Amino acid sequence: MWWAVLTLVLLTAAALPAATGPALAAAAPGRVGAAPFVQIYDPSAGEASPWYLNDHTFVRDDQGLWHLFGITHAEPADDRDETTFAHATAPSPHGPWTKRPPVLTADPALGETHLWAPHVIKDGSTYYMFYAGGGADPANSAISMATSTDLYTWTRHPGGPLFRDGYEARDPMVARVGDQWVMYYTATADPGGGNHVVAFRTSMDLVHWSSRSIAFTDPTGGQGAGNTESPFVVFAEGTWHLFLGPRGGYTGTDVFCGSDPLHFSLDQLCGHVFSHAAEVVNAEGRWWISHAGWGQRGVWLAGLDFTKGSGQYAVEAGSDPGERVVIVSGADGRQEAFAGGPDQVWGRYQTVRNGSWSAWYPFGGPKSASLAVARDLDGRLELFASGEGRVDRRAQAAPNLWQDWENFGTAAHDLTVAQNADGRLELFASGPRGSYHRWQTTPGGNWAGWEAFGGPADAVIATGRDASGRIEVVAASGNTVFRRGQAVPSGGWNAGFEEFGTVPGVTHLALDRRPDGALDLVAGGSTGLWRKVQAGPSGAWSAWAAFGGPSDARVHVARNADGRTEVFAASRTGMAHRWENGSGWSAWETFGPGATGTGYGTNADGRTEIIAGSPTGPLSGRYQLVPSGNWSPWSAFGGPPLA
Repeated sequence: MWWAVLTLVLLTAAALPAATGPALAAAAPGRVGAAPFVQIYDPSAGEASPWYLNDHTFVRDDQGLWHLFGITHAEPADDRDETTFAHATAPSPHGPWTKRPPVLTADPALGETHLWAPHVIKDGSTYYMFYAGGGADPANSAISMATSTDLYTWTRHPGGPLFRDGYEARDPMVARVGDQWVMYYTATADPGGGNHVVAFRTSMDLVHWSSRSIAFTDPTGGQGAGNTESPFVVFAEGTWHLFLGPRGGYTGTDVFCGSDPLHFSLDQLCGHVFSHAAEVVNAEGRWWISHAGWGQRGVWLAGLDFTKGSGQYAVEAGSDPGERVVIVSGADGRQEAFAGGPDQVWGRYQTVRNGSWSAWYPFGGPKSASLAVARDLDGRLELFASGEGRVDRRAQAAPNLWQDWENFGTAAHDLTVAQNADGRLELFASGPRGSYHRWQTTPGGNWAGWEAFGGPADAVIATGRDASGRIEVVAASGNTVFRRGQAVPSGGWNAGFEEFGTVPGVTHLALDRRPDGALDLVAGGSTGLWRKVQAGPSGAWSAWAAFGGPSDARVHVARNADGRTEVFAASRTGMAHRWENGSGWSAWETFGPGATGTGYGTNADGRTEIIAGSPTGPLSGRYQLVPSGNWSPWSAFGGPPLA
């Protein structure tokens, strides 16, 4: 049988034995991550005001047409009034999508208080839609089903709900495991509350379902929405994967890997993707993951990789202090580079993904600027430039369409930009009176004014986001490193900076997140590099340890496509790098000539690309020949000198 359903795992699982016996054998788990997301569908088309599309599902019919169904409502969100399922069709999961009339509306006569989280599969000639219909008692919520033969006309199961569970049981997802069907859904340990869990039931005919069992238990609990929503299980690269969210913020999905599709645990965390209501899609010869939700402007799609552990956003894991050169990937996966020249900022972009570059062009802005760059949720880039006594900002009005520069206020010794778990950008700048920050009031929206943030004067600063979604800010001056973190994801801050150890003559900081979610902090100093790392996701920090390398270097922590960390150290006398090699760390290796500014980017295919500048110019570039592999020689890259 050929399965036409995107969200089904049968292509791999159908040949496996039933999972009710011994645990299934599996390969060692990879590190799961995603390429940049691209918007594929906006349900606001044809509407007088913005609409959103939340929990959703994809299916391909026998003629090759793709269908999208999902929760929909006008902004702002109101989950009490989500009573219809949106429908759209497209020749490809990338679109173009055509809006269709809704396919199902809540029926109060049947006790339906809402329609949530449709999931569609095909068995034989029939399409089955499983959904959450709610009910008057959240501890006794209905999981229901409708069927169709054409995906346009749907008929509810005449026997009413398939079963009831709580608290607010919802988000059903059905997969074939061996010789049985398995339905996963979010619930609580007890119908009235308790730990948030992923429950499952089994069936031989998609109509009659077993009593429930538990596939995953989270230590958090309570009633209502938790962090075990949108469970999605697939078998890929020899391993079962459970996608689960929202974790670490509204737009966070954790991935757990294991050998048994009916039992997952917290210690099996193997990846994190910045997505809400994620659906996993196998189409066009590869895996994809989607993203949608309240305030997200429709549905987005990104390439999914089960081995490299890359993240969605340009600043998803960490952001180095400001640099004279920065590289960022746009919404379409093409990289853009910016360099702070002695006369203005200069720009250059890839003409095709993974390929050649345009000529440098004048981009305006302050002279000899230190730069920071980020990408908004909708794919628009925002560039910040510190120079001539202030910070300026230039942002895209739409992907690839730049607005003019604006004075963004304050003078900055150093600056860096972070992204909150809810998608809002936050900019940090250090100056003679300590640090300041300002932030977007909504994802991709307006900015609040500057606010004092404390910390040492004229510091170098770096930011990162831990596995729980909280931003960490690290600032260093002289020999002392300081740290301040958010108390809750996207929320308030712990009171003041705390001392975070000493590093002789700190010159630079870099903060990145490892594939297991732990933060990795590297400092350049007068005696070489020093390193400090968390013991697992959001865990305790180690002591500072000498890491070798050149003195007085600017440092960067990168992650290869296969998940291995690589550290770069650049000074005026030369560049060096070392990397994880499977059994530990390599020795330091000479990597290039001296540089006064370096930018690091990631191609859409996972290859790292570096642009470095010198006082005499021109800029030069070097890139990986294959993901995680060897490097090209250095070659002239044009552009301004970086005095």
